[in-house]
Amino acid sequence: MANQIGARMVFENARALAASQGYGLQAAKCTQSYIRSEAAVTTTTAQYNFPLIVSSQTSATQRVNNRLLNLQDLFYVSQVGIFLTDATATSGTGRLYTYANPVVFGGSGAYNSLYNGALSITINNEQVLPSWDVYRHFWVGQTQQNTNFNVASPTSPAVFSTDQNDASENGFYPCEPGIILNGAANIVCNINLPAAVSTLTASNPAIVVLFRGILIQNATSVR
Repeated sequence: MANQIGARMVFENARALAASQGYGLQAAKCTQSYIRSEAAVTTTTAQYNFPLIVSSQTSATQRVNNRLLNLQDLFYVSQVGIFLTDATATSGTGRLYTYANPVVFGGSGAYNSLYNGALSITINNEQVLPSWDVYRHFWVGQTQQNTNFNVASPTSPAVFSTDQNDASENGFYPCEPGIILNGAANIVCNINLPAAVSTLTASNPAIVVLFRGILIQNATSVR
């Protein structure tokens, strides 16, 4: 559960780790922030790349909900979130799902391979996160969309029209020890699945990687 003490410890850890790696923090500004990167699900690959830096994004990977790191900034990762979404590359209204909601993604289980996959991060050819299991982000609430056990089908779309979800914690997992992402570095962030998704049962499925933590502005050698 989010609290003031935990947030303060994240801030102190961010400053200490950045200083220990030789980054100058005299003119740096530290604020809570996030990095968000999305990749459309396809049936042709089991490896998904997520651009984390503004300069690494291409026209093919650009999505309206992406929020990437600037070259002159650092980012201290304190929490990792991995989700499914039904949003298109240009839609700002898609929801983040902590499981493959069958109303949205179909009931075939086609997306279960995501939760058997692993996240990895390489910075300047050094693997700082070799294998982070995606399954730790799988969460199904006690109430799900359009579920009414008293009748065969809901009488109103307003009845149980959305999943139970606490966006302050559901789908997120603490990252300790924390990771410093340098906007001026070569960062490769991948999710590798054991097998490609067999079929697309939703219209616009995408995987979302969301890092929460401390943004340290103007701390790299790039200006």
